[in-house]
Amino acid sequence: MKNLSGRSHNILNIRAIMDDGKCFCAVRELRWPEDIRCTHCQSDKVVDHGHDETHPERQRYHCGNCNGYFDDLTGTIFQGHHRAL
Repeated sequence: MKNLSGRSHNILNIRAIMDDGKCFCAVRELRWPEDIRCTHCQSDKVVDHGHDETHPERQRYHCGNCNGYFDDLTGTIFQGHHRAL
């Protein structure tokens, strides 16, 4: 769908992401449509590194290039919030 400025926007069906697992999956798909990239160095040498203790649906990652750690919400407006999305 395009808005008045001619830019494309993804539209989410809110009912389809009502639980945390589906919501985090949607965040990942929107944030990294092709491959997950390190939020520190943009490398694609990223591996899964477990899950968050308080939100098990939130995936953690480790970058083999810069040795950094990040999760699904690092660098977003939701970073550091300890509430469900």
